[in-house]
Amino acid sequence: MIGILRNILAIGLLVIGVIPSSAIAAKNPPTTITSETMIANNKAGTVIFKGKVHFIQADLVVDADEMIVRFSTDQSAQPTESQSPGQGGKRKISVIEAKGNVVIVKGEGKATCGHAVYYKDEERIILTESPVAWQGGTRVSGPKMTMYLKEDRSVVEGGTNVLIEEQEGI
Repeated sequence: MIGILRNILAIGLLVIGVIPSSAIAAKNPPTTITSETMIANNKAGTVIFKGKVHFIQADLVVDADEMIVRFSTDQSAQPTESQSPGQGGKRKISVIEAKGNVVIVKGEGKATCGHAVYYKDEERIILTESPVAWQGGTRVSGPKMTMYLKEDRSVVEGGTNVLIEEQEGI
C-alpha cells in the first residue's frame, strides 16, 4: 500500500512540477494542476483529473471538467529515486486532453470549446466541439480550430465565422 501511495505521490509531484531545477525551469516552466479528484495509472502513464480542473503553465491557463495527462519516457535520462531500476528514463508530459466546458487563456487571447487536446512538445492545441476564440476585438468560430502557440497562429477548418469589431482611431 505504501508503495502505491508513493508512486501516486511521485506522479502527482511530476504533474505539478514540484521543485524543478533552475536550468530545467528556464526551458520548461513548472506545471500546476488542481482538481477535486486525481486518478493515477503508472502502467498506462496517465493521470486523470476530475472536477473543477485548473491547469497553469507559464501564461497558458486551462479550465475543464476533466483532464487526462499522458506521459512519455525520456529513455536517455537516468531513473529518478521514485522509479525502480527497471522503469528507466524520466517521465514528461506529452499530451493533455481537456473535456467539458474547456476554457483556455493565453496572454490576451481566450478560447472555449467542449474538447481540447494539447500536444506539449509541439505547443499545439486542437479544439473541437463548438470552439470559439477571441483576441483583440476579433471573434472566430468553426468546427475545428488548431492553435500553434510557438508560432502565434491558428487555423480554422470546416467553415469559419469571423466577427471583427474595429476600434476607433486605427
